[in-house]
Amino acid sequence: MAFSPDGRTLAVGGPTVQLWSVTTSLNPAEAVEQVCRDLDRDFTADERAAYLRDESAGPVCPSD
Repeated sequence: MAFSPDGRTLAVGGPTVQLWSVTTSLNPAEAVEQVCRDLDRDFTADERAAYLRDESAGPVCPSD
């Protein structure tokens, strides 16, 4: 997962790469929830360190 240099596009990798247009209407909590739904997994340690520096060490995404 990575943001474009201008911060307007989010690239999410997996079996395929998906590009998402990032809107400013989402608050940070809604953005995290959306990423969790789209990834269908929790953030990796590297993703957490890069994008969620203020989060605790516990899971970010709810488990099903």
